[in-house]
Amino acid sequence: MEESSITLLWILLGTTLSNPLFGAEENRVVKEEQGVRETSALESGRVYLAQGVKMKSDSMMQGQEIADGSEGEDAGQIARDVEVAVPTGPVTQLPAMTVTGAPASPELSGYTTNRADSLTRTDLSLSDIPVSIQVVPHEVLRDRAVTQPGQLLENVSGVQTEASYGGNRGMFFNIRGFTTHSSSRDGFQYNGNLVTRDVQNIERIEVMKGPSGTLYGGVGSLGGQVNTVSKRPLYYNYGAINLLWGNYQQWRPTFDINRVLGKGFSVRLNGAYENNGTFRDGSGFESYSLAPAISWQGERTSVTLLAEYNRLDQDLFDFGLPNLPNFRHLSRTRYFGLRKGDYPDLPGDSGLNETYVGTAILHHQLSQTWGLRIATQYHRATQDSTQSFPDNYLYTGDNKLHFTHYMNGHEWSRGHAVQAELRGQVHTWSFEHNLLFGTEYRKIVNGFNNTDQTSFVLDLFDPGMRSAHHEPIIPGEGYNEGRGDDIGIYAQDLLTLTSAVKLLAGLRLDRFHNEAKSSDYTNSANQMALSWQVGAVWELNPTAALFTRVGRSHSPNITRSIDASVFDAEVGTQKEIGAKFNFFDRRLNATLAAYKLTRRHILTSDPNDPLRNILAGRQSSHGFELDVSGELTRRWKVIASYAYTHAEVKADGFFPVGDKLPDVPRHSGNLWTTYEPGGVLQGLGVGGGIYAASSRQATLPNSHKLGAYVRMDTTAYYDTGNWRAQFNVNNLFDTKYYYGGASGVYNYTLIPNPPRTFLLTLSYRL
Repeated sequence: MEESSITLLWILLGTTLSNPLFGAEENRVVKEEQGVRETSALESGRVYLAQGVKMKSDSMMQGQEIADGSEGEDAGQIARDVEVAVPTGPVTQLPAMTVTGAPASPELSGYTTNRADSLTRTDLSLSDIPVSIQVVPHEVLRDRAVTQPGQLLENVSGVQTEASYGGNRGMFFNIRGFTTHSSSRDGFQYNGNLVTRDVQNIERIEVMKGPSGTLYGGVGSLGGQVNTVSKRPLYYNYGAINLLWGNYQQWRPTFDINRVLGKGFSVRLNGAYENNGTFRDGSGFESYSLAPAISWQGERTSVTLLAEYNRLDQDLFDFGLPNLPNFRHLSRTRYFGLRKGDYPDLPGDSGLNETYVGTAILHHQLSQTWGLRIATQYHRATQDSTQSFPDNYLYTGDNKLHFTHYMNGHEWSRGHAVQAELRGQVHTWSFEHNLLFGTEYRKIVNGFNNTDQTSFVLDLFDPGMRSAHHEPIIPGEGYNEGRGDDIGIYAQDLLTLTSAVKLLAGLRLDRFHNEAKSSDYTNSANQMALSWQVGAVWELNPTAALFTRVGRSHSPNITRSIDASVFDAEVGTQKEIGAKFNFFDRRLNATLAAYKLTRRHILTSDPNDPLRNILAGRQSSHGFELDVSGELTRRWKVIASYAYTHAEVKADGFFPVGDKLPDVPRHSGNLWTTYEPGGVLQGLGVGGGIYAASSRQATLPNSHKLGAYVRMDTTAYYDTGNWRAQFNVNNLFDTKYYYGGASGVYNYTLIPNPPRTFLLTLSYRL
């Protein structure tokens, strides 16, 4: 062995054993981490390590790493000198070691991401998986000054934000033409209709396009899977305090503190408070979020405990504007509902949401090639509200509209799940198998009480005019609840046929128990469903690969219908073909995909009664998408996407065949980029983004359209020492547009986008 190699091994071993910042990351050797180059050089017995570089020995210290957090020059890379003595005695060859890069600060992760471990449940590179997957890292959220869940996926192709349920900050998205309010948190499904979260505790967002039933079973959108990954304890000390101010009386302090306790323990605490007047008249809110986490890393075992509490207190319960053909003539700032005192004997609209989530994750390395993961999650969410909902089906075209007033409502969602997975590698003949075997049990309960209700009439153009008296109050009695139990077993094999060709096959068998319960009676049904997928990746060269996938998934329809109906599971089938590219030494990644997706047994609201559910027939979506993210240079970062989406009704007994699905633009795209000039302007950064969509239908059945729009955002920031100042202008040219949604507002209302917004953020790193 050459002397320089021996010296480097001695340096790595000695530094690792003596450094107090021990840690591990799921007990695996990471071949490549984005954002940091593995730039080490040996000069005169001195080694220079890239910022945040980690060092690991596969056999002697399996699973242990150190991280160096010093800052560097110019490109922000090279930092620390390690003095060494070159041995002159007998030389012993040490076990092979892997030098990997990882960010020393969670703020330095960059825009390039090559893995989505929590979503894919593997540690494989995204380029090896024949699925269209996009990841939005934390740095994108920071640079854009994202504070609301609806902003999280604006940089992902084929995904549209939908209106949340009365502004309750739920997770509502439209993916490849199909709506969803069911997302996942750290790999566990939950009902985004009520289970909310603050963006402060989100490390990244992972999006898998198309049906994902072979991994996630029966709950979720067949258009795609959105997984938010919580911030985990780090293996170095870190801290940051941020304070954001915005117009419309917005004030938002946040903090992120991590401490290494020793003996393998680390703790992290994230918190946020927000007071926001919003641009809507009287529709302000106050929110709190607290998210503690603790982890322990042993030689072969790691345990992570995550918790999160969120509270949102709304002055009103804002559904936006009634979704009527003349919506453009309605005031964008007016609140359409009842305020306190409008009728002396009726309560005014309001909303209070609380969410509790706890997660435990255990990893155990059984051998160098096999590992065990056991995880569990519990969530409980409640919403107490009084709300006014427009009765659009009674609209006759004049200036008046009836509203139903639901008083003192109480809604709940709770659930728990347990997952056990075994994953590893085996070799048969000359083939390598990356295997995953798992089982999961999940239970979800969604319910509401039957509230007292009345109705009244508002003048759509005169805020001071309403009916002199409301209708008699109809008392509400009892409750309605939907319950879903899912027991699933699944297996997946990524088979490496050659160095260039990989095949993917997955199966999942689920037993769904769906129960609709009320205070008067109960209906239930059982169903067995087999979800499957097959795919292939063909690497043309080190920078380009083709992929294809075909799959089918099932999703049980867990309803809260007032008539306690039970429905068959939804079925989705997708065919997809595409290509994946990487440029500039994998600093820039791109995915191009074309697909055709079909859904059957779709649960939707009755056009004549939003509290009742019906099964629609068959809908389909086809199109193509392009996503690009990463670094054009070390100073120039970019994330961009474009989507062509054609989604329509194919067969139905309620909706006209050929009608286009609502809130799905045929063309949509975005571009966000930042640039840091360096040199005498070291620390300065500027950036901006463009977000555009073509016109789209507002309702189903189709009756009127939402207009096309182009929105522009900008940012400028300056880093010096421990301080960072950032100024964002969102919607620079004050563009006006609207969005609706089937999950949260049943396409009955539209949300106007915020006007020009100024945001100033000051940050201090501890």
